[in-house]
Amino acid sequence: MSRLHLHFVCTANVCRSAYASLRALTILSPRDFAASSSGLQAHPGEPIYVEMAEQLRRRGVDPGGQASRRTETVDIQDADLVLTMASWQRTTVLENWPDAVTRVFTLPQFVASARTPDALSLITSSSDKSGSAKDIIVAAYRHRVPASSVGDVADPYNQGPEAAATCATTLDRLLTELDDLLAPARPPRRAAV
Repeated sequence: MSRLHLHFVCTANVCRSAYASLRALTILSPRDFAASSSGLQAHPGEPIYVEMAEQLRRRGVDPGGQASRRTETVDIQDADLVLTMASWQRTTVLENWPDAVTRVFTLPQFVASARTPDALSLITSSSDKSGSAKDIIVAAYRHRVPASSVGDVADPYNQGPEAAATCATTLDRLLTELDDLLAPARPPRRAAV
């Protein structure tokens, strides 16, 4: 099985998308997922915002190699799922890459859409009780909720440590839900004796 490529997009690629791509690799299985990020208005080469870097360090992730990148066509084309942090970013991606419409969501929108009863019926109706990640993405698109109905991930840039902590907690929760939705079923771990 090939890894599912997730691409996270925000404004400058120094807070939300940078955090999400780095943190995804510790929450999601690197065997099953690849993650990258970019910003629609990024100034290439900028380091991650200091408060978000601190949030990553507190979670055992080294943010040292992260540098901002501007969103390019290849980022959108190569991703199996493009996840923006705000609805205006989703709109901008779709204005520039309309052929990606079935794979572009805000992160909160994807989680909410994949959890709708109609989308979840895909999982419960399959013989092995688990749809593939690509099937779940299709189901989420077919039963998507409006991005405005679930809100955006708030931008913590220059808002201080509390805003960064809140953003990190929100992203951790959404990434954990993403893992729950898309990760292939694994056998339970054997309890330690």
